[in-house]
Amino acid sequence: MKMQLNSKKASVIVVSILILTVFFSLYASKVSVRDNISSYVPKDDPDKLIYDEVADRFGLNGMILTAVKYDDVYKHFDEIYRLTETLKKLDVVDNVISPVNAPRISTTEDGDISVGNLKSTYDFSNKNSYEPELLKKELKNDEMIKGKFISENGKSVLFAIGLKKNVEEKSAGLKVENVFKNANVNYYIFGTAIANREIEEIVKDNLLKLIPIVLILVMGVLYFSYKNIAGVLLPIISVLLADIWTVGIMELLGIDFNITTSAVPIAVVGIGTAYSIHIISKYYEELHRGISAEQAVNETLKHVGTAVILSAFTTIAGFLSLLTADLTPVWQLGIFTSLGIALALLMATVFVPSMLIIFKPKSKINLSEDGESHILKYITEKLVHHRALTLLLIIGVVLITTFFIPKIKSDMQIENFMSAKTNMVQSSKFLRENFGGNDYIFVDFLAKNENNFRDFYFNRAIRDVSEFSKNYEIISQVTNIGDVVANLTEGFTGIKYIPGSNSAMEQDYMLIEGSEGIDKILSEEANESISQMMVNTKSFSKVKIFEKELKNYINENILTEYTIKEFDIDNTEHVKAFENEIKEFIISRKGKYISQITDLFIKTKKINIENIINELDKNYILKLFNKYLEEYGEEPISIKTFENYLNGKEVDEYISEYYEYFIYDYEPILRANYVETKLKNMDLGISNAQIKELSQYVNDEEVPIPGGKRILSVRITGIPVLTNKVNDMVFENQKESMMLAYVLVFILFALQMHSIILGLLALIPITLTIIVNFGIMGITGISLNAATVTIASITIGTGIDYTIHYLTRFKKEYRLSKDKFKAAVRTSATSGRAIVINSLAVILGFATFIFSEIGMLSQFGILTATAMLVAPILTLTIFPILMTMLNNNLLNKFSKDSILKQKK
Repeated sequence: MKMQLNSKKASVIVVSILILTVFFSLYASKVSVRDNISSYVPKDDPDKLIYDEVADRFGLNGMILTAVKYDDVYKHFDEIYRLTETLKKLDVVDNVISPVNAPRISTTEDGDISVGNLKSTYDFSNKNSYEPELLKKELKNDEMIKGKFISENGKSVLFAIGLKKNVEEKSAGLKVENVFKNANVNYYIFGTAIANREIEEIVKDNLLKLIPIVLILVMGVLYFSYKNIAGVLLPIISVLLADIWTVGIMELLGIDFNITTSAVPIAVVGIGTAYSIHIISKYYEELHRGISAEQAVNETLKHVGTAVILSAFTTIAGFLSLLTADLTPVWQLGIFTSLGIALALLMATVFVPSMLIIFKPKSKINLSEDGESHILKYITEKLVHHRALTLLLIIGVVLITTFFIPKIKSDMQIENFMSAKTNMVQSSKFLRENFGGNDYIFVDFLAKNENNFRDFYFNRAIRDVSEFSKNYEIISQVTNIGDVVANLTEGFTGIKYIPGSNSAMEQDYMLIEGSEGIDKILSEEANESISQMMVNTKSFSKVKIFEKELKNYINENILTEYTIKEFDIDNTEHVKAFENEIKEFIISRKGKYISQITDLFIKTKKINIENIINELDKNYILKLFNKYLEEYGEEPISIKTFENYLNGKEVDEYISEYYEYFIYDYEPILRANYVETKLKNMDLGISNAQIKELSQYVNDEEVPIPGGKRILSVRITGIPVLTNKVNDMVFENQKESMMLAYVLVFILFALQMHSIILGLLALIPITLTIIVNFGIMGITGISLNAATVTIASITIGTGIDYTIHYLTRFKKEYRLSKDKFKAAVRTSATSGRAIVINSLAVILGFATFIFSEIGMLSQFGILTATAMLVAPILTLTIFPILMTMLNNNLLNKFSKDSILKQKK
């Protein structure tokens, strides 16, 4: 650097920087924290677009799940009702579903079937307006309420609260929580809007706790190294100024902190002090020669200014490589840490030299007459004389850690990184234990073109996909319109199934449409419906397996284009399509399909009803017939009378008349029972209830033929799906950012050192450091996440600094002495001292994260501090050995000025 500073220029620089700092501090004080896994994925990502579309359609934005614990739920339905109504009145709430208004199938005393809810049949105005035991008895086997909105032990209820679109989530979450708080109930609340507020408090507490810790630790290192106030305060002030400017610019740009980017201020302190350290170290070295402070500053800038700038640029390149990341927090970390480092460089090369000229601090450090560190000189002399042993030890450590790299796993579940004491973790645990999960996966079914939501195959597809999902332990409960239709049919027929004709579906939907709560799973206007699956997100590896297998089932079994035709059993195309429906049903229940099943159904549809009756159990038929007689006010008959009639003997005339009508009315039931009996003798691997449901398909009047204008789009979405996508992106981003960091650092270094060979050699210490770090991750079980994914790039960008300072000094020393052994020893004894001080400051800076309450940042601190420990050790061991192994011709070429300087 050729910049010449004097007292006048220094004063102007200091005053200007302080004025700008006041300006940026006004904005820095306003910064806020926001963290949401859905915001990690790029806005134009296909999975993100699907999630946003479905969330908007069904009011899933900012969903808040709240469980309230009671001694006996059924005694508190008046309070549950009041809480539901109070929540619905909040201006930030779009919808609320609770036990009192969740859709269910009900039957009146007159036997009328309807889709309604509890509040339409019970008066919950006060504790005396309903009978708790009667309510408990009615809901005992109600699968639409029990287990979904009332825990199996009857001691907890669940409220699913959807916020309005575009509301400020944290304040909206606070309004919702206050409803439960003011009601003085024992509640557990979970959701992004709630978690964001708690995360903000934790992040701010962390920053307030960690920044003083990092400052104290770094100041301790600096005082131990320089033993004067200037050597301590100037590096600290310079990085604090850089932090204020960085955070102020973030706020000016409207960028909020998240868990990952909350590392920026501390990272800037840890890394940025290095530049001031090298400036001050060289300044004291120059003072040792007996020159003035002003001369020492200008000599310092002349000799190490370029190395400091290159060091910063390579670190910035390492962080900017994170721009390849698709994860929003990761590339934001890359941009703003790079900005902070650039500002720290500015402070180190402009503000710090100005302050040195103004205050003229004196050196108190113990150096030899040549400005060398005695300890480092001694260690380096030993290293260069035991090169083989040293290299063997290094290779051994690297090989051992390499074996553990394949054990690394990714984990982006924020809950897994929070303290067990936090409300979000306690609430999540309570929801999993009492309701089987804490989040939802949604399977979206969209009818297009000539298709519509009343189509029987549309509804069967929903039910089959939902039944397939129930086979997985991570899915605790499923809510969908297909189950509503099946339950409604059960109310009419006593058998749970979806009818096989669109005319029957029209009748069912006359009762369903417009019911409260149905709009959360069915959009009549959009011809769209969702299957809502409560999932236990504690194990995302299991969620990923489930998602993959569910997609495979859908792709292999669900028709996406079809037409509905009247079932012609003599048409082979129709029979094949019917067979596909049967397969779809059985496979969804994890059963085993055999061709004899379809043959049985077709045979049963063809044969005469009398032949079927002859094979059925006569007691079963008599039971049905007597029920039929009783419905018309007639007395039941005995088995003997019934057998006489069947054998053609004379019986009362009315029996013959009623029996003919009975056969006409009950023929579908008899055919289904015949199929059911036969199926039970086959090894299908499904339950009797599922066999009974499948048996009803024998009465299908229509069949879905592949191809046609009825379009069915099936998509899987939800926060767990996006989280798994983020987990996959973490691995991809790691590879891309690391390769870019290598390329950028190599180019910058090769240009500066005027040697491609040395450019490649310079990558050796940081490559070995990265291998050791990944090995440590595999050994300790530390996961790859939005924070730890950045460490390889940080290691490359920051670790190369030590190499730059070492080789820059070696270049100078070899040019003077032409003795590679003397040059290596003197380089370690002079620049090595600054490298050690720098690394200690950086290590302690990043080690501060270990004290974070956020596990993700704690892991980040452990790994980064480890990398910053290993990198300088390898630099000060490998390079003295390598430099003394290179031939003199290469070293002579290397010791010339860089290409950049030659052009000047």
